[in-house]
Amino acid sequence: MVRCKRLLFMFLALIILFLAACSSNNEEQSETEKQSSGSIQAGETEDTKAEKVEKEAVDNTEEVSFEVNQVKEAPEDQGDSEVRLEGEFQIDNKLVSVKGMTNLLPESKLVLSIESEYGLLVGGIDRTEVNENGEFELEYILPDEVEGIVHIEVKFEPANQYVEIKNHYLNQLGGSFVRNYAKSNEIYQKVSFQQSATIDGGQHNFSITEPSWDLPEDYGNPKVWIEPVIEKQDDYVVVKINSNIIEDTFILARADIPNYITSGFQGYSYTDPDGSTVLYVKDPEKDSRIKNLTEYDIVITMDPSHHNNGPHVTEVYGENGQNLAGDFVNDEDETKVVEQTITITVEE
Repeated sequence: MVRCKRLLFMFLALIILFLAACSSNNEEQSETEKQSSGSIQAGETEDTKAEKVEKEAVDNTEEVSFEVNQVKEAPEDQGDSEVRLEGEFQIDNKLVSVKGMTNLLPESKLVLSIESEYGLLVGGIDRTEVNENGEFELEYILPDEVEGIVHIEVKFEPANQYVEIKNHYLNQLGGSFVRNYAKSNEIYQKVSFQQSATIDGGQHNFSITEPSWDLPEDYGNPKVWIEPVIEKQDDYVVVKINSNIIEDTFILARADIPNYITSGFQGYSYTDPDGSTVLYVKDPEKDSRIKNLTEYDIVITMDPSHHNNGPHVTEVYGENGQNLAGDFVNDEDETKVVEQTITITVEE
């Protein structure tokens, strides 16, 4: 009996030792796995582990230089009837763009218009609305075939605005940027900046500058005078004129070439608020079809009855030009026109 109890005690002791050994092995294996997987080590808590991971992440970053863009405030004179335009134009190959600032009311519609001396440019416009702070951006990509002289305009026409803006500005504009123009036998005001430029595949920059008009003392007198200056630019004869002709009058210049009947050597424009304007005529000297050219004429014409003239022109000069006077007035089929001829000698 005593022997049986002793054997039972020894059996129980062996089982306890076996279970203790298994428990110790499991703990060692668990600790090894924790260490190999980068888990919390002795003396390390969840918080300190998170701080360590965050520190490692910070050590792998680089500081980036930056600046906070300040929100530009609207001009103090926003909505004033004397409208200002500011900005910079950039021509990059065929892309014409402008970024600027104005004191026009927000949501005023601005138009970028481009016309080419090369020929009719269909749809050469872009439109935008003025931002709350007065800023605006416009751009237009010219067709690949367009090159040479182009005429660029940024304009604001009150007649084509939302009702509130139209009522605010219509016939109430002032300042150097204001021009008159005729449409459907009505005279309207517009804010306009105009600039001619050359498209040659390169990059050109210019600023919007406030026009400076020098009105002659006899501006609008039916006794018309014209003072021309002739220059050459690329493939064009450039005709710059000063005159006392009223604003937005249609002017035509054409080349009259001896022994040739031509129609393509001509250019047109409208007079500025001080009677000045610039016209571009294709240079006959650059045309290989014209031979033995020694001289030719540039004929400048102002015909009040021309369909491109508005009622303000016929009111001053007469529907058929009957009010015209001066040394350069000619009678043509019961119509009087102003016609001045300039003879250009071809240099060998």
